[in-house]
Amino acid sequence: MKQRIIIIGLLLVAAWAKAQTSDELLLMVDSAYAEAMAGHLQEAIAINEEGLALVPADSLGLKCEFYSCLLYCYHRLGDYEQALRYGELCLNYDERFGAPSDLSASLGNLAGIYSSVGKHDVAIGYLNRAIDIENELLAADENYSPKSLAVRKAMLGETLVAKALTLPKDEREPLLQQALDLTNEAYLIDLRLERTPQMGMRLSQLGNIYKQLGDSEQARECNEKALDIARQTGNRPSEVITLLQLDRYEEAAELAQAIGMKKQEMEACRNLVEEYKMAGRYQEALSMSERAAILGEAMLNEESERQLTMWQVRYDTQQKEQQLQLQEQTIRAQRMRLFWLITVTVLALAAIVFLVLYARLQKRILRVKDRNYAILTHDLKNPMLAQQQMLRMFYKNFENYSREEIQENLGKLLTSSDNQIDLLYNLQQMALIENGKQKVSPVRIDLASIVSEVVGNMQSFADLKHIALVNNVKRSLVMADRNAVRTVLRNLLSNAVKYSFEGGTVEIGNTPDGHGFFVHDHGIGMTEDRVKELLCAKQVIVSQIDTRWNGGTGIGLMLCRELIRLNHGTIDITSVPQNGTTITVTFPSTSN
Repeated sequence: MKQRIIIIGLLLVAAWAKAQTSDELLLMVDSAYAEAMAGHLQEAIAINEEGLALVPADSLGLKCEFYSCLLYCYHRLGDYEQALRYGELCLNYDERFGAPSDLSASLGNLAGIYSSVGKHDVAIGYLNRAIDIENELLAADENYSPKSLAVRKAMLGETLVAKALTLPKDEREPLLQQALDLTNEAYLIDLRLERTPQMGMRLSQLGNIYKQLGDSEQARECNEKALDIARQTGNRPSEVITLLQLDRYEEAAELAQAIGMKKQEMEACRNLVEEYKMAGRYQEALSMSERAAILGEAMLNEESERQLTMWQVRYDTQQKEQQLQLQEQTIRAQRMRLFWLITVTVLALAAIVFLVLYARLQKRILRVKDRNYAILTHDLKNPMLAQQQMLRMFYKNFENYSREEIQENLGKLLTSSDNQIDLLYNLQQMALIENGKQKVSPVRIDLASIVSEVVGNMQSFADLKHIALVNNVKRSLVMADRNAVRTVLRNLLSNAVKYSFEGGTVEIGNTPDGHGFFVHDHGIGMTEDRVKELLCAKQVIVSQIDTRWNGGTGIGLMLCRELIRLNHGTIDITSVPQNGTTITVTFPSTSN
């Protein structure tokens, strides 16, 4: 419970720390925007670059905030290549994760940049897509404001006018008419929303379109309304533009000079030069021409400064990017060194663990082998010593034994010899299995014929204890290796006879499904723990004493189990102490 509380606490601390970091980075974005709006574009770009370096790799939304600010800065600088780069990054993010309104804004921003570089068709495509998104938002939510739709339509109208001006005059009208409709729709939206400053801009835009279409009356009407709104709202830049469209160049020149709009002031001055010439006011025309020249030179100097600033920004950015790349390369190299250090350490530890475990396993194997050899040696040596002692007694006192005693003792010698031969044969078979050299070839066999053959061979062994072998096995076809089945049956019958009481009965019969046989005796039986031990044994075990006080190794049953496994069969043991044992063996049927 304490561990869970600690883990939850750590997660909460990590979440709080992440939130704090996000808040700090958003403050950096706001600071960068403030610098950009004040005209300090180089400072704004530096803040953005610094902030981006601190943004976590998985915080794509935060990165996009910085990308938007950089887009604005580079657009203002006239570095459209960089502006487009960041615009595309914003668009990619909004297409994957952003809200539809954010995607519409990204499309609008990119359209403005593409329009600035003269790629009007690309800009038109983006704006049409943005307008579709805005219409979908309006259809889905009645409370959604249509002001963004007005902005996108007005932008599309401006772009269409810009494209039209690149065409011959006789091909412009369809585009201009389309621009007129879109701008008028934007104006009606702003009128409905009572957005007065925007209404003035739309009217000025309409005045310009009407002027291009040659409708001077409508152009003047729209521009007069736009001028009134600009003066009411104090929108002096719009007032300058509208005065120019109304051909009121003197007023436009003075106002442009007052608010620092050099480009519009120079345009007004050049138009005044023509007016003054036509009116015969040559001195004033000369003065205005000199003023226009001074403005042109000032604008040229400003453009040069802007270009220098842009290249300085690019240089600083490249320097920072190179530094970041060097840092990343250093970090990657350090990580790679750490990776190989950890890998080598892990491999070394794994090798040490393997060697320790292997050494322990070898010791265990040696102990098991020593134990097995000790048991096997004991079970081979003791019967041989008994045989030797009995033979020595026969040799020294042969004349003192009756015929019946000799026959009985010879029977014991024969039984002991048979047991030793079985043990050696089983050892040979187990060695083949352990070395993977024991091959089996399952074929279609009849269990009845094999059981009859083995029972016949075991009869003399059973007669020594007066055990009756009852064969009830009927014809039964299975898939198994003939020699393996013969070995299994011989071992099971041998054990059944060994552990049966003299004069008892051992029964062999078919399993209920006909796919195997069972061997049932009425001997000393086994406990449940003993049965589990025999079925799971991986090494030679000391088995219980048979009814003639002979010990065993359990290797015969181990051999049976492995041979049955190799033939894809099963073995099951049911036993009750002092009430006999039943061993059931099954093999795959011939129909499988």
